[in-house]
Parts: sequence; C-alpha cells; structure tokens
Amino acid sequence: MIDTHVHHWDLERFRYPWLDDPAFDDLRKDYLPPDYWADAVEAPVEGWVHIQAEVDHQFDPVAETEWLGSLADEGNASGAGGPLACVVYADLRAADVHDVLSRHCRYPLTRGVRQEAWFDPASTRADIPREDLLSDPAWQEGYRALAEFGLSFDLLVWPAQLPHAAAIAADTPAVPVVLEHLGLPDPAGDAGLRTWRVGVAALAQLPHVCVKLSAFSLLGSPRDERAVRDVVSELLELFGPQRCMVGSNFPVERLAGDFSSLYELVLACLQDLSAEQRADVLSGTARHFYRIRPSKGD
Repeated sequence: MIDTHVHHWDLERFRYPWLDDPAFDDLRKDYLPPDYWADAVEAPVEGWVHIQAEVDHQFDPVAETEWLGSLADEGNASGAGGPLACVVYADLRAADVHDVLSRHCRYPLTRGVRQEAWFDPASTRADIPREDLLSDPAWQEGYRALAEFGLSFDLLVWPAQLPHAAAIAADTPAVPVVLEHLGLPDPAGDAGLRTWRVGVAALAQLPHVCVKLSAFSLLGSPRDERAVRDVVSELLELFGPQRCMVGSNFPVERLAGDFSSLYELVLACLQDLSAEQRADVLSGTARHFYRIRPSKGD
C-alpha cells in the first residue's frame, strides 16, 4: 500500500496552531517516520505521501518541505524508508506565489499543493479559513499557476463547495486534483448526504480528478464500518478504482482507532473488487497521481 495522507510534525522545529485546540490534546507530541512505522507495522506499507501539516503560516512554507526532504534522506540512508512524495503549502493568493512554488519545486519530493479551502467565518479552529478562498480571484489565479509548475492540488472543501470546486477544476484541466477525506460527508448536517452526493458527482465527471478514501472517522468515532463501506462504495462507483486512492490520515485518524483496524476496514471496503482493481486503489492510483516510481520489487 502507498498511504497517500500522512502528517509529520516536530513541535520544537515548528508551531502548529491547530494543535492548540483541546480536541487534539492527544496529538500534541512529535510524530516522525519511526512513529508512523510503529503505527503501520502490521500493514504492508511501501511508503507514504506527506501532506502539509498546517505549520503556522508565519513560517516560510518551504521550510517544512526542506525538513521533509531531510527526513526522506535519513530514511533512505538507514534503509527504513520514508515519504515518497510531498504535498506542500502555499498561499495561492499571495503576490509571491510564483516564487514560493519555484522554491518548493527545488525539492524532488514536491508533487502538489494543499491550501485548505473549507471555510467558516465563525470558526475558532486555526486550520479552517474564515473566508471563501474559491471565490477569491487572486486565489483562482494562483490555482491556475500550479499548471506552470506541473503541480497537482489536494482539495479540502465542505460538500456545499464541491460544485464550485468542480467548476474551477474544469476550467484548468492541466492541474490534477484529488478530493481529500471522502469529500467530507456529514450525515448529521446533510440529511441523506444529498448535498455531498451532488458535489462528488460533479467532480467525478472530470477525468483529471481523483478521490482519497481517507478520514473514515468523519462517519463516526470509533469508526462506523457500515457507514464507511456505503460511502466508499458510492465513490468507487462514481470515480472507478483507477481514480481512488487510500490515505490513513495518521496520526489524526488514530483518535478513532489504530492503524491495523483501519487497514482491515479498507480491505473490507474493497472486497468486491478484482485483484487488479484492489491494487489500483491501494497503490496504483497513488503511484500515477503523485508520480511515484515503482519500488525495486515491483
């Protein structure tokens, strides 16, 4: 398996304002490659994609990318392995976005950008913007600039934002997009998941858009196997196995259960697929989307 959604943090090196939220008290400690390997020890993980971990935006965003490169180098030197690719942070509205993207691309693991675009004007969480980035012309211009650098975009938005996100993605097909965390289905706030269903269907019509089967705890913590399997089944039907990939969202998802039980739930969701289709979801889609070279054993 290639795990397409992992976060590392070093609390002495960087500040992560979102971890100040009491809901994340149990996560407020370093999470480095050895910690991930300890969690994933019972699963056949080849490596993972690091997703920017919402370092304080006062930091130079390229500093996180440089640090991840050093972690990958250390893992390769020791034979332990480590991140295979990185999705980095950039403020796509910023006047210097071209310079930031250029500096990110100096590091060979850089594959894409994530700027969280879900928003809530009343939110107190540091990782949820107060404004609608998708409606900002400067942000849209920065999004289009990703194509100049050959970068993909990791999309994190609420279900009600999905049709707008689909329209933006349709206008710039040169930017591959992956929808994170199942598209954030919300059974409590979206009766029958009607809003979610309309939104993911709009994105699924675009051949350059994939989806991550990740953050299963959105549907219940501890994880609700039936709810997860129902949502994953819909996404597999909409996108097809060749546009679905698996992400653990560790260590955040550890709040809902261990890695082993998560991997077992993934396999249960894929049990009706052929061996080839399962291989696509577990690694093939990730390898293609994030441009990860096959391992020597493949």
